[in-house]
Amino acid sequence: LREHTFVQKQYVINNNLRPFFGKLPVSQITPAHVRKWQNGLIAYRDENGKPYSETYLKTINNQLTAILNYAVRYYNLKENPCRKAGSIGKSHADEMQFWTTEEFKQFLEKISDKPQARAGFLILYYTGLRIGELLALEYADIDFEGFKLNISKSYQHISGRDVVTPPKTPKSIRTVSIPEFLRDELKAYTGRLYGLHKHDRIFPCTKSFFEHEMVRGTRDGEVKRIRLHDIRHSHASLLIELGFSPLAIAARLGHEKVE
Repeated sequence: LREHTFVQKQYVINNNLRPFFGKLPVSQITPAHVRKWQNGLIAYRDENGKPYSETYLKTINNQLTAILNYAVRYYNLKENPCRKAGSIGKSHADEMQFWTTEEFKQFLEKISDKPQARAGFLILYYTGLRIGELLALEYADIDFEGFKLNISKSYQHISGRDVVTPPKTPKSIRTVSIPEFLRDELKAYTGRLYGLHKHDRIFPCTKSFFEHEMVRGTRDGEVKRIRLHDIRHSHASLLIELGFSPLAIAARLGHEKVE
């Protein structure tokens, strides 16, 4: 597993599985236990009264199923109680959140006083890059003459360390074309970065910077609040509107499957 994925799984295990199952011998976990645990997850509300999303419920449930499948395969557990208990949650969210170009331009106005935020969000909206791919971009990855970005790595800040890895899937290593106005914006932005070397990251910040900027740009309620990852969905919906084929969109976004 990539370290980032490992940390996420560890979080789910420690926060959602161990408090309930931590003291139970694995062989004594019954479908009734699993159902009780699932009901607790469904009933959960945070301090703002928000429940877990359907996709997060599915993620947590899958983690327990995987651990008990491992016990069946290697430790002679007779059967996986999750199979009888059934699943909870959904694999895919009901509705994809996204911004139209008009909404994006409205949002951009509100955060353009910070050049780093403006340049970053322009790239995210007009290329569909994942946030980790954006944060890993080096000056050498921009092909100003060919109007292209070369995507070959992903950046995460894990436990106080900068971690750069290959991107999510083999198809994620790709070249993404950019429109002329975006090339010009990037020229102006990088031209203001003092002493920039070709292997310097052009966004020397973390994901939380962009998350905070999204909150700032939507605070007045004029533009609806979406997640950072939904800007990737916004780019996909823009391409659909422009008439591109699913195959071309999948290739541009670095997806392994067209689905």
